[in-house]
Amino acid sequence: MKILFWILAIASLPFGFFMSVVSCFADGLGLALTQFGDVVNIAGMFSVVVSIVCAVLGMIKLRKGNVKKAVIFALVGVAYSGIILAGMYIDEAVHTVMMERDIAAREEEMYGEGWDSAPAIDGIPELYQEMLNKFYVAVRDEWPSDQMMDIAATQMENYYGNASLDNIGFILMDVNGDGVDELMIGTTAPVEEGGTAIFCMYSDPECPHDTLNGVEGKIYYLHPGETGTHMAEIGGSYVPEDGIKGYWLLGAYEDDRIVDINFQEGTLDPANRLTLEMIPFSQYK
Repeated sequence: MKILFWILAIASLPFGFFMSVVSCFADGLGLALTQFGDVVNIAGMFSVVVSIVCAVLGMIKLRKGNVKKAVIFALVGVAYSGIILAGMYIDEAVHTVMMERDIAAREEEMYGEGWDSAPAIDGIPELYQEMLNKFYVAVRDEWPSDQMMDIAATQMENYYGNASLDNIGFILMDVNGDGVDELMIGTTAPVEEGGTAIFCMYSDPECPHDTLNGVEGKIYYLHPGETGTHMAEIGGSYVPEDGIKGYWLLGAYEDDRIVDINFQEGTLDPANRLTLEMIPFSQYK
């Protein structure tokens, strides 16, 4: 029993110190994000104090020959930190569930009930479907630009016309020559400035990133580049802070599905703007 006491007493001190340090930084680690977690976090800060007190009381009982009570005190020191650790991970699990529920409620509020129903078109990667479902609702309901920040296409409202679902569409197309299709949202017909107006582009169908976003009044025109690649001319009402006009070279990272974009100063010939065969959202659902 004496050996058990010393094992527990010695183990409880570094464990208590570790839990105190983790508790102090728990917010940064994402382990204490609910009210329950705040209580656990504060209690955890005292883990090292509790461990020391329990160890001292245990040694006092041990000197008096009461080995069982000594072991109990040492066990309490370890158990206290263990309960705090378990509480942190329980809190993280609760927070994850709450966050997912909040996200689902927010999306239903923004996009309406059943916004994520399956499309009528087959062969679209699942996570691209999620983005397209959001755009479909935005186009169908003709969202104004102040609602567009969530989908980063602030210029889209200027191209709704008389039939927004026919006038706005999408295309899956490999723009950087890596063999993986990107998703682009744009006009189904050429605009007055020439070519297809593109509002934004997403790369990586397994974890979409808005490689080209339509904030700050940007729209894009695609131009042919080197073999298998393209260039994206920056147009719209966007005015760069430094006054330098330019365009993006769209390339491929070696081991990444995110499009590598390199800014180039200068302008591209409007005559080379591409007209893309966009699928109108009226065919999407």
